[in-house]
Amino acid sequence: MADDEVILKPAGEEEKPDEIVSIEELPSNDNAQSEQIDDEEISPQNTKKSKKRLLIIIAAVVAVIIVVLIVLILVLKSGKKSQDIGNDLARRIEQSYPTQEFLASRVDEMINKANQLYERGDKFQALKIYESIATHSQSLSNYNLGVSQMKQGNCVEAVDSFAKAISNKENGAVSAINAAICSLDLNNTKNFNYYIELANTFLPDEADSPLYSYYYALINYYKGNYTQALHALNHPSSQHYKDKYLYLSGKILTSLGRDSEAIVKLEAQREFDANFTLAQLYARIADYSRARDYLQRAAKNTTNPDLIKMTAGMIDLKTSYYGDAGAFIAEVFKQDPLIPSKIYRLKTVLNPEIFDVNIAQMRFNNDMFFDKIRRYETLFYFAPYKVFNAAQAMSQIRKGGMSVFLDDTSGADAFLRNSSALSSVNARLTHATAKALNYELKAANAEFATLVRDYPEHSILHYNLALTYAQLGNFTMSAKHFATSYHLDPTNYLAGVFHAISTDITGNLNPKFVADISESLGLDTSIKTPNLYNSLLDLISQNNSSLIRYLEEPSDDGILSIAYQTIIAKALSQNSKMKELSATLVQKLPDDIVANVLNFIANDNSNDVKTYALNVQKYFKSLDLNEDSFYNGANIVKKQYVKLLQISGLLYYERDKLRNALLSAPANINLLQTLAYIELFTNDFKHSYEIYNRLIDDYKQDDAVTLFLASVAAIGAGDVPSAIALLELTRVSDENAIENRIALGYLYHEIDNIEAAVIQYNKVGNTDFKPEFYDFILR
Repeated sequence: MADDEVILKPAGEEEKPDEIVSIEELPSNDNAQSEQIDDEEISPQNTKKSKKRLLIIIAAVVAVIIVVLIVLILVLKSGKKSQDIGNDLARRIEQSYPTQEFLASRVDEMINKANQLYERGDKFQALKIYESIATHSQSLSNYNLGVSQMKQGNCVEAVDSFAKAISNKENGAVSAINAAICSLDLNNTKNFNYYIELANTFLPDEADSPLYSYYYALINYYKGNYTQALHALNHPSSQHYKDKYLYLSGKILTSLGRDSEAIVKLEAQREFDANFTLAQLYARIADYSRARDYLQRAAKNTTNPDLIKMTAGMIDLKTSYYGDAGAFIAEVFKQDPLIPSKIYRLKTVLNPEIFDVNIAQMRFNNDMFFDKIRRYETLFYFAPYKVFNAAQAMSQIRKGGMSVFLDDTSGADAFLRNSSALSSVNARLTHATAKALNYELKAANAEFATLVRDYPEHSILHYNLALTYAQLGNFTMSAKHFATSYHLDPTNYLAGVFHAISTDITGNLNPKFVADISESLGLDTSIKTPNLYNSLLDLISQNNSSLIRYLEEPSDDGILSIAYQTIIAKALSQNSKMKELSATLVQKLPDDIVANVLNFIANDNSNDVKTYALNVQKYFKSLDLNEDSFYNGANIVKKQYVKLLQISGLLYYERDKLRNALLSAPANINLLQTLAYIELFTNDFKHSYEIYNRLIDDYKQDDAVTLFLASVAAIGAGDVPSAIALLELTRVSDENAIENRIALGYLYHEIDNIEAAVIQYNKVGNTDFKPEFYDFILR
C-alpha cells in the first residue's frame, strides 16, 4: 500500500471490503443505506471546523465524479468503433462489453445523506459512506478504463485496469471475466486460467444481479463447460437482457458446431452486430447466397477490410469463382504478404462426399451418375472409331466382338485412298483400332500417336487418337486432335462436336467455333434435320426444348445415338423413354458394364439406400459382365462401376478379388491400376499411393490421369509435397485439366505460397466446374 494512501474506516473496526460489491447493486444498497440513516437519531453540530472538513471531502468526491464522467464520455465515444476478431470462428463473433452505468444523481443522494449524518455529529458513519463513494468511483473508473482499452485492442493495459478494479473489491466477477478474455487474446494461458477462476470465485457475490446467469454462462463458456453455459442461458435470471443471452448462446452453439441453431439465436437478437459471424455461419452450412448477403452488410461497418476480402475469397473458392477469389486474395497479399495466412489457414482435403462411404450412401442419388462431365464421358465411351477400308477392318475387328463401335468411313479420305501406302496404313490403323475396341486403350493410344506422327495430315487418324485420349480422361489432348481432325475434314462433324465437348470440359469452349459448326451443318444439304450433331450442340448449350424435339423424332439405331438419347431422357426426366432406350442398349451390348449401369438406373425406383444396395447386388450378381472394360478400358467404366459398388457395399468384395488376382499376376499393369483406384474408395490411401508409385516408377505409367490419381492418394496419405509434385507433372500433358489446377491452388495456399496459389486460381477463372476429388477446409 502506498504511504500516502489513507483508508477511512470507523474507529475500532477491522479493515475489510466495503459491503457494496457491484455497481449494478447500487440502487438496492442505496435503499439499505437510506433505511439505516432514517433510523439514526439526528443531533446537528454546526461548527466552522466541521463545515470546512466537509467541504474538503465533498470537493474530493466531486472531483472523482468529474474524472469518472470524463472517462465514461471517452468510452462511449469509442465504443461504436469496436469489433473484436479472434483466432477462431467462435471468437470472431463481435464482442460488446457493457460499461457500468454511473448515476451521478444517486451518488449525490448518498452525499446528501452523508452530509446529514456528519452535521448531526455521526461523523464515522458519514465518513464510511464517503469511503464507499470514493471506492466505487475509483473501481468504476478502472473498470470502464479497462473496457475502453479492451475495445481499442490494448489488452495489456486493459488487464492492468481490470486488476485494479478487482483490487478495490468492486465489479469483481465481470472485471475478472474481461481480464481473462484479454489474457486469451494475449495468448497468456496462465493469466487466463487465473482470472477465469477468480471470476468463478467472485460469482456468488453476483447472486442478486440481473446478469448473474450471463456471468455464470460467460465463465463456463471460457472454461469450456458449454453444456452448463447453455443451461444458464436457457434459464436467465432476468428477462431484461434477452439480446445478451441470445448472443452468447449463439457464440456457444457456434463453438459446438451447431451452426443452424447458432444462426437462429444470432438473427433473433438486435443489440450486437453479428453480420460477419452470420456470414461465416451461413458459409459453413453451404448457404453461400445468404453468406454473401451478410458479408456485404458487415463490410459497411468493418474496421478490418482485409478480413472481409479474405472471407469473400473463401466463399468464392467454395462456389467455383476462382478468378474472383484470386483477385481478393491478391489484393490482401499486396498490402502485406503475411496477412492472408494469418486470417485463414487453408487445408486441402479429399471430398468426403465421394470418399466417405457413409456420406456417399446418405446422399445417394441416381443423378450422381449424370453430372455434365460424366454425361460427356459416357458419350465418348459409346462413340465409334473410324476406319478406311471397312472390309479389311471388319475381318480383324470382329475377332474382338466389338464391331458395333465401328464407323465405316471407307473412302472418306482422298489422300489415303490414292496413297501407295494405303494397305500399310489400313493394316496399322485396323490393328490400333482393334486394341481400342478390346479395351487396350493405352496401347491403342500409343499406336495412334505414332500413326499421326507418320501421317500428320489425315483426319481419321487424328479423330481416333483424340477418342482414345477422351476415353482415358485427357481432354486437353482430345480437344487438340479432334480440332485437327475437323479442320482436315470439315465434313467430319462428329470430330468438330467432340472438340466442342472436350473444351467445355476444360472450360475453354469457344462459342464462335460452335457457331461455325452449326452454320456448316445448316449449309450441308446431305444432313437432315434434326440430326445427332445439332442435338449434341444443343446439349452443350443446354437447349432443353431442342433436346425434347430430338428425343421425339425417329433416329438411327447406332450405339452412340441410342446411348445419347438414353442420357437426355434421364436429363429430361422422361423415365419411361429411358427404360425403353436402355433396354435396347443392353440388348445390343448385353455384357457391357456401362450399358447395364444405365439400364439398372432406368429401372430402379429405390427410395432408401438399403433397398438400393440390395437391388444392385441382385442385378449385377446375375450378370456375366465383360470385366476387361473395367480393368483395361475407359475411365468412365471405373468411375461408374466403383461408385455403384461403393454405395451397394460390394467394393471390398471387388478389392479382395483383385488382390487375389494379383498374387498370380503381380506385374499386371491394368489390374494394378484398377486396384489402386479402388483402394482410394476403401480409404486405404497409403496402399493406393504405394501402388501408384510403383506404376509410375517401375512401369512408367506417367499419363496425366495416373499422376492425378496418385496425387489424390498422396493427400489421403498426408504427403502434401508429393501431391504438389505429381500435379505439376500432370501439366506437361494435360495443362487445361481444371481440377488439377484447382488442387494445385489449394495445396500452394496450404503451404503459404500465396502467389503460386493465386496464379492457379486466375488460370481456372470463374467457372461452373465443381471439383470431384479435392476440397478444402479452414483450420
